[in-house]
Amino acid sequence: MSAFEIVEAKPTPDFNIFYFAELNGSTRIEHSLMESLEKYWNKWLPHLKAYTLKQPEGAKGTDFLLLYLEKEIEDAVEDIWQETPTEGLAHHNLAITLVMSAAQSLIPQLEEGKCAPLPKPGEEVLKAFEALGLTWNQEGTVNRQYAVFTPFPYSGGCEVCYLEDTCPKSQTRKQ
Repeated sequence: MSAFEIVEAKPTPDFNIFYFAELNGSTRIEHSLMESLEKYWNKWLPHLKAYTLKQPEGAKGTDFLLLYLEKEIEDAVEDIWQETPTEGLAHHNLAITLVMSAAQSLIPQLEEGKCAPLPKPGEEVLKAFEALGLTWNQEGTVNRQYAVFTPFPYSGGCEVCYLEDTCPKSQTRKQ
């Protein structure tokens, strides 16, 4: 059992067409694609899992936010990708938009353009992942393609991020 209390979070993601278009590299979105995005957003929303990992009362350290889409959404994106790569890319970006919009609804600083730094999880966080049926990969991800794991509440960017040395945003700041 994890020393962290795992508490279900209640994000309120809204589809941000500008965020999606930027991710997708689109300056316009065809009506048929927009209808498909709306259909899948609504279909995928119940598969969004969101949790806060809370430190025990009186413990030192930070709490964390973990959001992810279940594996069946990864499979659905892959199926769409196999049918048509253009639609697959758009729906991949839709899944990213859904997870990031959910994170932004809980951490307002992300809406202001700040990054969601990825901390290196300690042993107790790894136990919490395990309790949720997740595993941590050494490259710095959980075993869900569409996921956010970050300190909660917001507590800094690059200086607390596991990916600082390889992040393009971090690299541009260092130059």
